[in-house]
Amino acid sequence: MPFWGQKDDANKPQQPDQQNVQNEAVKFNSLEEAYNSLLNSKIKSPAIDLAIKMSDMILEYAIKERASDVHIESQSQNLRVRFRIDGILHDVLSVPKNSQLPLTQRIRVLSGFDPEPPSTYRNEEGRFQKLINNRAIQVRVSSFPTINGEKLVLRVLDKAQLGLDIEQLGMDAETMAIIKRVVRNPYGIFFITGSTGSGKTTTMYAMLKNINTPAINIITLEDPVEYRLEGINQSQINIKTGFTWSEGLRTVLRQDPDVIMVGEIRDYDTAEISLRSALTGHLLFTTIHTINAPSTIERLFEMGIPPFLMASSMIGAMSQRLVRKVCPKCSKRAAPPGEASVNEFIRNLDPFEAKIVKELLIQPNAEYRVANEDGCPECRGTGYLGRTGIFELMLMNEDIRREVLNHSTTDVIKKVAISKGRMRTLLMDGILKARAGVTTLAEVIRVTATMV
Repeated sequence: MPFWGQKDDANKPQQPDQQNVQNEAVKFNSLEEAYNSLLNSKIKSPAIDLAIKMSDMILEYAIKERASDVHIESQSQNLRVRFRIDGILHDVLSVPKNSQLPLTQRIRVLSGFDPEPPSTYRNEEGRFQKLINNRAIQVRVSSFPTINGEKLVLRVLDKAQLGLDIEQLGMDAETMAIIKRVVRNPYGIFFITGSTGSGKTTTMYAMLKNINTPAINIITLEDPVEYRLEGINQSQINIKTGFTWSEGLRTVLRQDPDVIMVGEIRDYDTAEISLRSALTGHLLFTTIHTINAPSTIERLFEMGIPPFLMASSMIGAMSQRLVRKVCPKCSKRAAPPGEASVNEFIRNLDPFEAKIVKELLIQPNAEYRVANEDGCPECRGTGYLGRTGIFELMLMNEDIRREVLNHSTTDVIKKVAISKGRMRTLLMDGILKARAGVTTLAEVIRVTATMV
């Protein structure tokens, strides 16, 4: 079999020619220009070298463009590469398929797969690390069979770009102060909820980092382990070997933990063990898939968790989303929304919540901005640059506990959390960030549309 490159070749010193390839790549304005230049050199380079250079170029451009994911797709006639930047997919390369450039085989070998996809198609998952411009980049790879051939998705994990400090997450001062108190609770369970890609894992890592000292035994159960954190005992779930979430959690409890992070609550067993652990002197952080913070209660009800266990062990729940920030170079000032449009917008909201939202929208002294439709080179013509979080923090109090014990609906719990728990919804927090000129009202509405 031809040499494709070793899985750990990123850990070895780069050869001069490989370093030159990376320096050469930055001369081009786009991945398409770099690709065409690479093809023109095919007389001098064998196919394997082209594949190695091309895979490095794709990763280099992904880092340069701040891409979180790289999609390499086989269309009927074309090879298509897309980058997910600030949560939105962008086409960066669409060229005719070229059998002389075995790109997917190169990535498959780096990921620990066989060079060729299996004859009986199945999804595969792997990971590798590459040294790109003197930065160690971790890449998680997922393979998926389609009717046109294999599709690869590369999750780019750039530790240099990861904001692991609570101060970098985008919380306002009040929310951040509360979270810093939450992570120092002696026991209890705290839930973080949000859609896929909303930054839940990053938030949990930031919370763990804030309390990570030699005096505290922190253990995590994850699937997968995205980032390696110094001083924290991280464990990878492996269902094939029997190391499931529930089995892993039972084992963790015998490891004398002070703080436990469970990557996700998925079923009754994991939820029940987690909540009972929180009652016996452990501090637990975990994620759960719900639309907002109050619906965490209903989700646990659906799993069969008794109300008394929730009421006595829960510290609270926080929902989050990521919104794009306006480009500081090309964004423009915007007029505040008129009262008629505000009234139409809040028409379907609960009256109590609608009153607060209306006040936030029409209060004077706002610094509303609007994204420039044409953009600028800094933001790649999108009008947005980077992302920040919006948060909905619900802390348990006596009023909410009473509703939990009464098995109240999510709507009732949400109303009580807003009125008596001073909870700010995702929409409210987004409006505040739009008022400050961090993002736009259009972006906030796009991200929170399902809640309006």
